[in-house]
Amino acid sequence: MYETILYERNGGVATVALNRPKKLNAFDGRMHEDLYTALDSAAADDEVHCVVLRSSA
Repeated sequence: MYETILYERNGGVATVALNRPKKLNAFDGRMHEDLYTALDSAAADDEVHCVVLRSSA
């Protein structure tokens, strides 16, 4: 679904992991779009009460 992030929801917690390890998770246009879409999805989900943003591995 996303090219540059990992999105997971467990109960009321959505976790978004930046996932461009070869680029040291440098932020680019694609990541911006993926992150915006994931956060929009979390905001629209009535079960999500918390979003955790982290780096992968």
